Amino acid sequence: MWFSRPKPQPEAPFFVWSDADHSVGLSVFDREHKHLAALVSKVHATLKVDRDRVLAQKLMETLIQETRAHFVHEEKAMAEAGYPDLEAHAELHAALLKEAQDLLRQFLAGTLSSLALPQFLKNWLIPHIQGTDRKYSAALRRQGIL
Repeated sequence: MWFSRPKPQPEAPFFVWSDADHSVGLSVFDREHKHLAALVSKVHATLKVDRDRVLAQKLMETLIQETRAHFVHEEKAMAEAGYPDLEAHAELHAALLKEAQDLLRQFLAGTLSSLALPQFLKNWLIPHIQGTDRKYSAALRRQGIL
């Protein structure tokens, strides 16, 4: 009897964007969030599938830089709208960037599991978008910002 091995199925993306679950209702920030989520998935795939630590490092550095730029953009819009929780929101952003940079340093030193950074970012990004970012987006829409 002839047995064939089943074809391996491609692994589901690490993070799948869903407008229903992740949209903040401001297209410019939704695009930026979607891009950051795609980068998180790319870092994960580069580590898990390709096992390319050098490329993963470059992608992580890019992800941190683009996250920083996104945070600046959000904070500028919140300032223009007079968003009352701007300071607290900016503190969350600063804490994320610090922790991501610390994790990247540990990754480079070989003292951190290679998948810890993308997992941390995914675990941070989803609740941040669904909770904290949705609060500012409502305020920005009321003020006609973006």
